[in-house]
Amino acid sequence: MTGRRILIHGYVVTMNGDYECIEDGAVLIEKDRIAAVGKTEALLQQIAGQDVERIDMTGKMVLPGLIDAHTHAGHCLNRTLGLDSRTRWMEYLTKLYHHCTTPAYWHAEGRLATLERLKAGITCGVSVISNAARCDDPRIIAEHVRGHAEVGTRENPAIGPSNPPYPRAFAQEENGRLVEKQFTFDELMAKAEEAIELVNGSYGGLIGAFAAPFVMVSSIEGSKATPADLACCLTEADRHMMKSIREVARRQKVRIHTEAFGGMIRLAAQADDPLLGPDVHVQHCKGISFHEAMILAETKTNVTTTPSWNQIPMRCPVPELIELGANVAVTTDGTAPAMPFDLFRAARDTALLQQSVANDPFLLPAGKLLSMITIDAARAIGREHDLGSLEAGKLADITTIKMTSPHLMPRLMPIHQLMLFGNAGDVADVFVAGRALMRDRKVLSVAEADVFDCAEAASREAIHRAGYERLLKPSTNFWTGAQSNLEALREP
Repeated sequence: MTGRRILIHGYVVTMNGDYECIEDGAVLIEKDRIAAVGKTEALLQQIAGQDVERIDMTGKMVLPGLIDAHTHAGHCLNRTLGLDSRTRWMEYLTKLYHHCTTPAYWHAEGRLATLERLKAGITCGVSVISNAARCDDPRIIAEHVRGHAEVGTRENPAIGPSNPPYPRAFAQEENGRLVEKQFTFDELMAKAEEAIELVNGSYGGLIGAFAAPFVMVSSIEGSKATPADLACCLTEADRHMMKSIREVARRQKVRIHTEAFGGMIRLAAQADDPLLGPDVHVQHCKGISFHEAMILAETKTNVTTTPSWNQIPMRCPVPELIELGANVAVTTDGTAPAMPFDLFRAARDTALLQQSVANDPFLLPAGKLLSMITIDAARAIGREHDLGSLEAGKLADITTIKMTSPHLMPRLMPIHQLMLFGNAGDVADVFVAGRALMRDRKVLSVAEADVFDCAEAASREAIHRAGYERLLKPSTNFWTGAQSNLEALREP
């Protein structure tokens, strides 16, 4: 074979500027790029007599590879851990990630995470390192991306400092044991830049990187909206952080990613070096004011959002942002404590949440939802020029969906049916840069059993180091109560 293959007889959803959907469509791939998209008959005539592998997509929808623009590295080894004590979940996971893990842990988790992504049709992702950002040890980030590269999907670690106070302590592996070390903010920034330089562009371009402080403004509430009378002014530490991130991003030629909640955007706009603009994508944006929504739109800052129970009292104003002209993408924020890498579910839940709060069932139609996990997500991470749609010249990152399943039949309105009834388990085939990583749900790049065994061992080892075995026990009224009884989770 010559590195050429053609996907034929599929329902091709291009997500191009005209949102063309092609019945009996085909996609011609040459090496790592899409060479042509069109009707099967026309493209077969174009390549008649040539050495091209033909792959039949009858009964399948052919999509651009899905993009998950905000997740957390580490989480796949801690699904549901601490779920019955959500108030202390951040505390529990910060201790585990920052003090109880080795580079081998991050390699095992990276492989499991990207294997789940692969089987969910996600060809490109962004991962904050740990729940609350960790950049003290470039080795863990190198091992994280190595795990992703072994499976074969694209990964972009979001690398930057955790929140104050400083100095902050982290445990690093030395000679087979974990040693506690303290780091100032400036020391963490130096380590972050070292890690970005180490991994960005590695593994043949599969790996990117973002300069990424944990939150946009760390002097106010870190995970919820701050009242307007408290979110009054930036501190010098806030200004120094933003300037430092901007300088690293400029030197390393990378984009910026961070999280924000109500009050942060208004404050950030006061800075000389605000983390706002078309080279930034900001996750959550829950509880922001209309004024802040206008700032995001006016600065062309990209917004990424994840549906969650606490968006009912403190939502991200997704429809308003879209109408103001902001680019908004849906993410999973996966996977702990209870969020799978299922972008179809995340998109559907986003629509349900926004419709419920606004009492408007017409918000976020199915086509827009698909845009928000493909081309809009590509735009959010600055890759709309080569990812996010099926167009000649773009990278051949392709996901296919088996549409001949009971919940997707009869095939009346395919996009509606996919976005309202589809799930990650419907993904059939995945190609990244033209390379087949999965065919008919059989993973070709790694042995799944080996990934599972390594993940199980690494997870249990870290949980044991942290002394968290008690968190694996269900609450005392797990089967019968209307609310969890957390007596069993009290500290010993």
